[in-house]
Amino acid sequence: MNKYVPVLLMFAIVFSATQLLTWSTAEAGKYPRLRADAGDDFKAFENQEVKLDGSDSKGAFKKFVDFEWELVRVNGAKVNNQPFEINNNDEKQASFMAPEVPSGEITYEFKLKVRDTVDREDDDIVTVHVVNQQVPLGPT
Repeated sequence: MNKYVPVLLMFAIVFSATQLLTWSTAEAGKYPRLRADAGDDFKAFENQEVKLDGSDSKGAFKKFVDFEWELVRVNGAKVNNQPFEINNNDEKQASFMAPEVPSGEITYEFKLKVRDTVDREDDDIVTVHVVNQQVPLGPT
């Protein structure tokens, strides 16, 4: 009978480890994958209201607890102080007033972070190119 004790112990260890691995996999698969979607990159004119749209974000049966829009880069440089206000920055659709552009365009990168009812988070970036409204003049 003693010769079966090590076999039974090994079986118990393998069985317990399998149950733990299966349980964590089952819990992870219980909810659909969370995905933030800040939309496609686009261009907008200066001095106009620009809309940011995270409506295509998906996850946990679309039960999001949090949406958070944040300006993270201007022309590729990290932003420390927000140069303008983002309206409804805690909603799936937000907006801001595009600032004046001296010439050419300014590139703004916004990060949308979503959090669902089971505290999972995901984020996505959308780039907005704000363009000067003046039409270039041809040769005179």
